[in-house]
Amino acid sequence: MIYRHILIAFLAYSFLSCSSSEKSEKVTSETSTKWELQVLDSIQVDYMGNISTGDFRDGMGMLYDYTANTLIKIDYRGQVLSTKAFPKDGPNSISFISTIKFDPDGNPYIGGHDGPYFELNEDLSVKRKIEMPFASQSFGGLMDAKSFEFWQDKIILYYTGRDEVGPFTENYLRDYFLLEMLNPATGESSPLIRTPETSKFSTGLLYERPSISFTTVENDLLLYFNNEPKIHRFNLLDSGKHIETLDLNPSKFIEAPELKDKYENYGYEKLVEGNIFGVFANQKHLVVHYSEGISEEVFGSQNFTFPKDFPRLVELNQSYFKMYDAEKGWSNEVPIPKKVKQIFAIENPTDPFFALRNDDYIGEEQDYLTFYKLQLVQK
Repeated sequence: MIYRHILIAFLAYSFLSCSSSEKSEKVTSETSTKWELQVLDSIQVDYMGNISTGDFRDGMGMLYDYTANTLIKIDYRGQVLSTKAFPKDGPNSISFISTIKFDPDGNPYIGGHDGPYFELNEDLSVKRKIEMPFASQSFGGLMDAKSFEFWQDKIILYYTGRDEVGPFTENYLRDYFLLEMLNPATGESSPLIRTPETSKFSTGLLYERPSISFTTVENDLLLYFNNEPKIHRFNLLDSGKHIETLDLNPSKFIEAPELKDKYENYGYEKLVEGNIFGVFANQKHLVVHYSEGISEEVFGSQNFTFPKDFPRLVELNQSYFKMYDAEKGWSNEVPIPKKVKQIFAIENPTDPFFALRNDDYIGEEQDYLTFYKLQLVQK
């Protein structure tokens, strides 16, 4: 009998110890600011092309092959559901697509830096054309521009041209509105968001001209300049009032110094600036995808010859994720493997997402596209 009591006591102690240990590990994970990137799986897409931008939402993905001027719609298993090639010239031409976006109901939209924008049908044919009430003054833009969002029944976009003012206008970032809020039902648009005083671009001093991107989280808009390590939050319910600026606080983020005059330039001549590629957020978390850049000292010692040496920039320029928790602040810097090429969308910072594999870097020639299925996991 005495042995039976000892055994029961031992089992109870073991159970309590395990429960306490599991509880401790859970608490540690919940309070930790350490994250890591895990490769969960990969998917193969039976298509080969040069993909410049895309979006993923609710089990569907849409990609743009800029060489073939073709849209590819896939599911999360990698199955190609439909493709649509657009003519580059003529009355029905659509080309230089820089924006692909699913709306909250899963309807796809596409557009370029200078408009117009198009809502597409399920088969990727054009459902309706959405035009701005004035001509663009942009005359250039970046592929994979994260500058098109839906809010209530409006579309918010980076689109210059109001009062014939373009991004090359002197003191544009200091003196003019940055975004437009379009009512697609009426075709009317109103200006939105000015550069906050917390940004170096509000001073009127000359710096390398940034690209402007943003995302929305319910009634907040998070705006960022690609070559400044800050995220600026605005309240859409209060006419776009600036709420706060979050400093990314990276261990390294190369910024070009103030320019002597408007003719000076640092781009790929003296250094490579740090770059924010994307900000993805929900109410509790936001994750920033960025690169650290290459300093003037390192850049100058490499004796680059472009375009031949562009692949060497990949080796020297490390990219990271950094997570922000509304209660705990910034996480550690999570390095991104060089085999990861592009990340077009992260639906939810704590859920799995897809990234295009860099076949050129890993030295594999394939006749299909490969996407990694990744996830940021709290340690």
